[in-house]
Amino acid sequence: MLVVGSAILFWLIYKVGPSTLYYHLSTLKWKILLLPLPYFLVFALDTIGWKYAFTKVNISLKDLFLIRLAGESVNWIVPSANFAGEPMKAYFLKKHNISMVDGMTSVVISKTILIISQIIFVMIGVVFLLLKLNVSGSHLTSSIAIILLGIPIIIFIIFIQRQGIFAFLLKLLRMFRIRIRYIEEREERLMELDKNIYQFYSHNKRKAFYSFVYCFLGWMAGLIEVFLILYLLGIPVDTVSVYIIESLSTAARGVTSFIPGSVGGQEGGIIAIFVSLKLSASIALTFGILRRFRELIWTGAGLFILSRLEWAIAESPLLEDQKP
Repeated sequence: MLVVGSAILFWLIYKVGPSTLYYHLSTLKWKILLLPLPYFLVFALDTIGWKYAFTKVNISLKDLFLIRLAGESVNWIVPSANFAGEPMKAYFLKKHNISMVDGMTSVVISKTILIISQIIFVMIGVVFLLLKLNVSGSHLTSSIAIILLGIPIIIFIIFIQRQGIFAFLLKLLRMFRIRIRYIEEREERLMELDKNIYQFYSHNKRKAFYSFVYCFLGWMAGLIEVFLILYLLGIPVDTVSVYIIESLSTAARGVTSFIPGSVGGQEGGIIAIFVSLKLSASIALTFGILRRFRELIWTGAGLFILSRLEWAIAESPLLEDQKP
């Protein structure tokens, strides 16, 4: 998939023209160093959203930020629909006297709320796109029907969590007679995890709401990055278009998450979005490459933090007997 994605990316560069891309990129000069900065706000808001997913918080926002950065660096690299780094976050929380079950409870809740807020964020973006393109008649009706599919998806996610996501998974595996020894040996702990998740939603509705608000604000903060890139490239664009670009590009990355780093898929999706807004493909690909630059910076920082956290765990005799 990485080879296929890379081939698509190089083909897009060839079609747009390397010289055209170089021209756009060369106009930025030192200003390119500003591009990783807006994402700090996005990441901080998402981290606060995660903090509200704890019943009892015994960890600072700074430590939570670093642990999340390490886990997300794995999510960005490993093609796992952004789930590969989640257990790692819970594992590193143990150093702060947070049990694996409590850590995984917070991780599952925050990830769920993040996904729900993203679905709503993207649904609004699609509505804006329809209004922007002046879609009407039967096309508008069918488009709205597709958008509204997001609502039952959200309801299903909430229902599964309240019923027990891991109990549902075990039941599904047994229904198809699939046996995974690792999961079956930990059935009791998984049931405890389901219980903790249910209790959180039952007794911490305000915290769940605050977590959703901060996660949604995190998606909204991504508009700053889009506006900054287009402003530095000298492309005038209105706020609605900025929202459409950010919301649908996150959807494009999610759809192509089976490719490591969504290489090629993310850029192809961005070009399709820009062209629908009557913006040039060369600007779209330049935008995609600049966003990729930001991702590389943050992923590199996350991998560095990951290595530091790994050493901290390895050197801690207290956690030596608690490794999963």
